[in-house]
Amino acid sequence: MSLVASLTARLRWLRRSSTLRLTLLLSGIFTLGMVVAILIALSIGRDALLRRVDDSLSGLAAAMEIDDVPSESFAVIVRPLDALGDLPPAFERVAARGGGTVSLRDDFRRSEDWRVMVAPDSKGTPILLALPLDDSDEALELLGGVLWTTALLVLGLNLALGLGIGLVAQRRMIRITDTLDRLAAGDLQARTGNTRAIDDLDDIARQLDMAAAELERLVAQTRNLSASLAHDLRTPLARLRARLEALPDGPERGAALEEASRLAGIFDTIMRVARIEAGQGREGFEPVDLGALAEELSEIFGPVIEEEGKRPLRTIEATATVTADRQMLIQAMANLIQNALVYGGDEITLFVRGTEIGVADNGAGVDPARYGDIIKPMVRLDAARQSDGSGLGLALVRAVADRHGAKLVLSENTPTGLRVSLKFAEL
Repeated sequence: MSLVASLTARLRWLRRSSTLRLTLLLSGIFTLGMVVAILIALSIGRDALLRRVDDSLSGLAAAMEIDDVPSESFAVIVRPLDALGDLPPAFERVAARGGGTVSLRDDFRRSEDWRVMVAPDSKGTPILLALPLDDSDEALELLGGVLWTTALLVLGLNLALGLGIGLVAQRRMIRITDTLDRLAAGDLQARTGNTRAIDDLDDIARQLDMAAAELERLVAQTRNLSASLAHDLRTPLARLRARLEALPDGPERGAALEEASRLAGIFDTIMRVARIEAGQGREGFEPVDLGALAEELSEIFGPVIEEEGKRPLRTIEATATVTADRQMLIQAMANLIQNALVYGGDEITLFVRGTEIGVADNGAGVDPARYGDIIKPMVRLDAARQSDGSGLGLALVRAVADRHGAKLVLSENTPTGLRVSLKFAEL
C-alpha cells in the first residue's frame, strides 16, 4: 500500500472514530467556555478598574478646593465647569452627563482614553476631574494577551492529547474489528492477542478472544463428531450392504441396496466436507487456469448431461488463473452440475468470467430469501424433498469456497433458473 493510500485509509477511519469525535466535541465546548470566561473576565476587570479610578477621582475632588488647585500635569486634569474651553469638545459632552469615558481619535496630553468625573470639591463646588487610562488599558491588554495565549496553548495541548488518545483507541478498535471480520469470514483462529486489562476496550478484546476460542472449540467438536459418526457408521453400513447382496435377487433387494448406496454417499460427503473445513495452509494449491478447467469439466460431464436429456452449454469470458486446489474445484463444480441435473431445467451452462467460475440452469430457480438456507448442511427446500438428495451438495461447495477464500455467489439466472459460482479474489 502506497503512502497516499495509507494516509487516506487512516483519515477515513479517523472520521469514524467515536473517540476523536468526543475529543473534538469536548474541545469545542472547552473553547467556547474559555472564550466566554475570558471575555467576562476582561469585562469585569475593566469595570473594576474604572470603579477604582472613579473612587480615586472622588477622593481627590473631596480633598481639594478648586481655588487652591495647583497647575495641571499630564497625569490629571482638574477644572471648574466653566473653564473647559481649551479641552476637546468630548470632555464637555461627557461632563454634561456627569462623567464617563472619553475616547479621542488623537492623543491629548499623550493619551487617547480619559476617565472623566464631575464631583464636588471640599466646599461643594462641582468640578471636572479627568485621568488618562492608557496605562490601565495596557494592563488590561497585557492581561487579555496572557489569557488568550494560555487558552490557545491549553486548547492545543487538549487537541494533541485527545488526538493521541483517539489514535491509540482507534488502533485497538481496528484490531478488534479485524478480528471480528476474520471470524465472520471463517477464520476461527483469529485473535486480538490482547493480554492487558487496563480499560473497557481491553476487557472487550479479552472477551472476544475467549468467545472466539470457545467458538473454535465447539465448531471443531461438531466437525469431529459428524466426521466420526460418518466414519463409524460406514462399517455397519458396509456389513448391511454385504448381507443385502447375499439375499436372493428381487425388487426389494435392489431397492435396499440403492438406499444403502445413498447412505454411504451421504456419509462420504459428510467426511469430505469435514476434511475440507478442517484443512489449513496452502498445501496442494497450484495455479489453475479457470478456462482450461471449464473445458475439462465440459468434456467430463457433457456426456452425462446429454444422457439425462439435457443440453450442456459453456460460456468462457476473459479467463483468469487462480491459486487453488484443482481436485477441490472439480469436486465443487461436480456438485453444482449434479444439483442442476436434479433441480434445473433442460439447459445447464458451465461459465467462466474472469476469476469467477460456476454453473447456471434454466429451471424454476430458488427464492432469493432462501439462498442463505440452501447452503447449510442437511437443509433441503420443500420442492427438493420429492427427489433424491442429502442437502450436502452446496454445503460442500461452500466449504471449498471458504477453503480458498473465495465468495460463494448465488443469484437468479435470466430469464429463469439459478446461478451459483465461486468468485476468487483478484490476484
